[in-house]
Amino acid sequence: MEKAAEEEIDHLVWCQERIDALGSHTSYLNPLWYGVSFVIGAGAGLVSDKVSLGFVAATEDQVCKHLQDHLQELPLSDSRSRAVVEQMLEDEARHADMALNAGGYNFPAPVKGLMTLVSKVMTTTSYRI
Repeated sequence: MEKAAEEEIDHLVWCQERIDALGSHTSYLNPLWYGVSFVIGAGAGLVSDKVSLGFVAATEDQVCKHLQDHLQELPLSDSRSRAVVEQMLEDEARHADMALNAGGYNFPAPVKGLMTLVSKVMTTTSYRI
């Protein structure tokens, strides 16, 4: 999981570099999302390692769906952005597998559905703000 955490830092750096190169900026809501995510993750960790790892796996599944959506929207000509997103997608899928293989709880569909709803709220508002 330490390697996965290092890769997550890489992802943040790659994204920031690409955003800077494109002359844009991240959402002003990012600090809020980081805080909320930390609290939820810490809460899952307090319950048990099995739930914490399950939360990691379910979160990574959500991230993979989000990245797949980005790949559909990115122009084929933007090979730099596509390369970043494709590598992130591969890494995130592997992180989800690692968390489940380490004993993570496979959350039931209703929980994953709720996570999808929350994810959509976060991404939709982040896109606008």
